[in-house]
Amino acid sequence: MSELRKRVMIAVLFLPPLLWILFHGGIPLVALFGFLTIFGSYEYITMMNHAKIAVSYNWIVLQALVFAGFVFSQGYDIVILVFSLLFISTTALVRWEQNKSLTSMFAVVFGLIYTAVFPALMVKISLVYHAQKILLALILMIWIVDSVAYFVGMKYGKHRNVIKVSPQKSLEGFVAGCLAPLFIVVIYYFVGYRPLSMINLALVAVAAGIVGQVGDLVESMLKRFCNVKDSSNIIPGHGGILDRMDSALLSGAFLYCALVLIN
Repeated sequence: MSELRKRVMIAVLFLPPLLWILFHGGIPLVALFGFLTIFGSYEYITMMNHAKIAVSYNWIVLQALVFAGFVFSQGYDIVILVFSLLFISTTALVRWEQNKSLTSMFAVVFGLIYTAVFPALMVKISLVYHAQKILLALILMIWIVDSVAYFVGMKYGKHRNVIKVSPQKSLEGFVAGCLAPLFIVVIYYFVGYRPLSMINLALVAVAAGIVGQVGDLVESMLKRFCNVKDSSNIIPGHGGILDRMDSALLSGAFLYCALVLIN
C-alpha cells in the first residue's frame, strides 16, 4: 500500500472523531491529550536515547502528572513547574555522572515543557474558551496553513535551503503559510461572519500561520539532532505523535499565553 493511500485511510478513520472531540471538549479532550502526552513523551525519550542522551522512561510519570496538574489546577501552574524543575535538578545531583547528567537534565526539562506543558496549555484553551471553539479554530487553521505551504512550496518554491535544519522547505511556501490565515481573517471581517472576536481570530491566525510553522521547524531540528526520520511509526503514513502535533504544540502554547495577556 502506498504512503499516500495510508495517509488518506488514517485521515478518513480518525478525522471525524477528532473533530467531534475538539468541538465538544471536556473529558474526552483531556483524555485524548493525556494519551498524546504519554506517547509523545515516549517518542521524545526514544529520540534522545537514539542521540546518546540518557533519559529514563520513568520520566513519563512526571510528565503525565505535570500535564494533569496544569489541566486541573487553578493558578498553580508556576508552582507545579518550579517544584518539577527542583525535582529534576535534585535527581541530576544525586545521580551525577561527568559528561552525562547535565545534558540529560536539560533534555528532561525541555521534554517536560514540550510534551507535557504545551499539550496542557492547548487543553486549557478549550476549557477556558470552550464557547468560542478557539482550539478547534486553531487546529483547522493549522491544517489550512500546512496544505497551502506544502502546495505553494511544491509548485512555486524556488528559494530553498533558507533554514538549514529543513533545507527542502521553501521561502515561498513559508510566506504563503503565513499569509493564508490572514486572508481568512480579512474575508471573515468583510462578509460579517465572526465566530470569534476579531482580536481572538487574529491571534489564531498568527499562532497558526507563523508560530505553527516555527513549531514544525523545531520538531525538524529535534529529529535532525537525533538523526531520525520520524519521531516514531505509530501512525501509518504519518510518522509519530510528535510528527502530527509539531505545529500545534508551539502554536497552542503561544495562543493560550496571548489570550491570557489580551483578554
